[in-house]
Amino acid sequence: MDSNENQIPEARLVYSEFLKKNKMFVTKERTQLLDFILDQKGHFSADELMFEMQKQDVKVSRATLYRSLSQMVEAGILSESDFGHGHTHYEINMGSKPHVHLIHTDTGDVREVESQKLEDALAELAREEGFEISRYKIQVFGKSKAGLK
Repeated sequence: MDSNENQIPEARLVYSEFLKKNKMFVTKERTQLLDFILDQKGHFSADELMFEMQKQDVKVSRATLYRSLSQMVEAGILSESDFGHGHTHYEINMGSKPHVHLIHTDTGDVREVESQKLEDALAELAREEGFEISRYKIQVFGKSKAGLK
């Protein structure tokens, strides 16, 4: 994934609107935390994020981090997934194309794949059902003969 730098202004606006709508304040700490999170690549857990923050001497309590991650998921900035590793993984949701997670059950490796056929099938299903898709999350667990690379 490329740098998320171009997503920062949009994410700040989305988060700010979410906080105001929920009668919370936009604080320097929340803005710094959002910027730090947007600097992450790929999938990350709260513990991995906390470790990275401690390495860079960014101070935030575990409770604040978990609460902020939850808020960012609710605001649509992050998405969360459970890959069967015993904890939640997050990834930046803004500006990303819809994709499927293929989770290798033997190794725990996760691969993101895009499928226009799947997108088309979901769009057709939604049309038939009179449903408007706002987002989706598909996780496929299994094994591959070639292994996930």
